[in-house]
Amino acid sequence: MSEIHIGMTRVPSVQDQGSEQAKAIVENSPLVQRVVNASRDTSSSQYLFTPGFSDPLDLIDQLLSKYIEDQTAKADETAQIIETQSSAIAEINRLWGLIMAETLPNTDPSNNDETGLKNVKISSNPDVYALDEIDRLIKKDLNDGQGIAAITGKELSATKGMKVSYGTLQEYNATMTAYCDTIQVDLDTQQQEFKNIMTEISSAQEEIRDVRRAIVAITQG
Repeated sequence: MSEIHIGMTRVPSVQDQGSEQAKAIVENSPLVQRVVNASRDTSSSQYLFTPGFSDPLDLIDQLLSKYIEDQTAKADETAQIIETQSSAIAEINRLWGLIMAETLPNTDPSNNDETGLKNVKISSNPDVYALDEIDRLIKKDLNDGQGIAAITGKELSATKGMKVSYGTLQEYNATMTAYCDTIQVDLDTQQQEFKNIMTEISSAQEEIRDVRRAIVAITQG
């Protein structure tokens, strides 16, 4: 492990104690090392690590506080994405189920006769239809510009005019399921990332407590 040098003044002795405490905290904490090293890349923080900086413990406190703030914002953003996209795929499944329920009885598994794909009305004032809502959810909440074409292979207006047989309807159903499953895999990955971020935040909070205990101990002599 490369030695990390923190700028410190040699007088007065309280500052020397703070520098020694800071060195010990940095050397014994991989998390603090990452935070300290990351700060070297920012022009606003570079001067803090030059000889003559008089309060290294306070510096570490500031860096950890900023790190917690940034990680908390990242966790909030990740949680919002997970919530939005989880709700979207659940709703897509529900809406497609309504379309299947209305369309499937008009098909026959024993032949290739076709019937119109039913665009089920799901609400009024204003009128909202299932295919339109699926298209919107995919584009807006899942950030996929394909829209309904991710399921049917055709854009919205063409999908509304589609004729389907029993076989093709089942193919579209399988495509919808596979599409939502793929999104769910991505969400599972983001869920693990969220847990990792929260673990990092907890670790940083504990490190801040250690730093502040050290500051109090030095201050009280």
